[in-house]
Amino acid sequence: MISENEILILLSGIIFLGFIGEIAFRKKRIPDMLLLLLIGILIHYSGIIPLKYLLVLREFVGLFGTIALILIVFGGLLKINFMNSEGAISRGITVAVVDVLFIIATLTPILYYIFHISLLESLLISAILSETSVTFITPLIERVRLDEKIRNMVKIETIFNSVLNIIAVLLIIDIINNNSSVIGITSYLFASISEGIVLGGVVGLLWLITLKQAITPHYYMVTVAILFLLWGLSDYLNASPILSIFTFALIISTSGQISKLIKIAGKVDTDKLTMFNDEISFFVLSFFYVYIGTFVNIFDIKSLIFAAIITLTLAGLRYAEIYSIDLATKWIGNYRNILSSFSLRGSTVVVLLGVLLSLDPNLFNEFSNTIFFIVVLSIMVGSVLFSIHSRKLEGKND
Repeated sequence: MISENEILILLSGIIFLGFIGEIAFRKKRIPDMLLLLLIGILIHYSGIIPLKYLLVLREFVGLFGTIALILIVFGGLLKINFMNSEGAISRGITVAVVDVLFIIATLTPILYYIFHISLLESLLISAILSETSVTFITPLIERVRLDEKIRNMVKIETIFNSVLNIIAVLLIIDIINNNSSVIGITSYLFASISEGIVLGGVVGLLWLITLKQAITPHYYMVTVAILFLLWGLSDYLNASPILSIFTFALIISTSGQISKLIKIAGKVDTDKLTMFNDEISFFVLSFFYVYIGTFVNIFDIKSLIFAAIITLTLAGLRYAEIYSIDLATKWIGNYRNILSSFSLRGSTVVVLLGVLLSLDPNLFNEFSNTIFFIVVLSIMVGSVLFSIHSRKLEGKND
């Protein structure tokens, strides 16, 4: 039996590893997520940490997964400046919506008809892989000279994409778990979605009014507690927890505009909320990266080949998506190739893998290696494409 002291040592070790990963990213540009995944793989094959400890940590996966999803959605919306007047908000959100829908609509039939994966599993895998990683793309766009409107649009796209990515995956998991008639599924989803939005909206407005009247130095801690309560309450009432969180976060992140509508003086300081949210996310995501790495079988050649095919497909779909958007809107112009190279998958995919492990271990065991390889290969392919196109762009600017 593992002791409390041993659990504390393990958790502190994870925090320390996350800190090392962050230093490596800042100093050497080595993605901290990849480094922590590789550390997990090393733990897996070296046996440094006995199996009994890893099995104990598995009990935390579901809880940590829920917390991670809450923090990603809440933190993502907090980082969007909805007062932006340059049109980047609407454009970024539009591209993010197209990101998710385009990948799901095109990759699902490929997986179903060509690779003969069941329809619901194809739908789920496509939704998981619909991310464009804010973790990797945001640093990349800072390394090249882009029009400020384009830069802001990409930032908003990647942030909002993670939010929509999570919502889509959890709704599909709901469909899988309630696999009945089409009418039954439609009825369930309509009730779940509408109740989730209403519950999140009511709690969000009540909490906003409360904050305006009784703000304290630790309101950010209580706000996170409200998020946890909202998730649990939504799940208990069969409302969509993730849409409740989304609606709540939207109200808090647009507190200035909403305050004018309901005639409340003042504005919630979202900077402190963002900072606190980032600190908790650091620990939770570090845990996920290391732990998911312990499940990876790097000698699964079949999954590696499958992942390589899907990675190249995703890269091609990204080009088709961006060129189609620009053809229809003329928003992107000379930056089409740069934006097309952003096919990198990252943190949200890994977190969703952890959630899949807690909800359906069999499905996780079947596809975890493939999805892991896709994350790694997509980072490599996307980085190479970005390097090529950024040099060409710099040449044109010079």
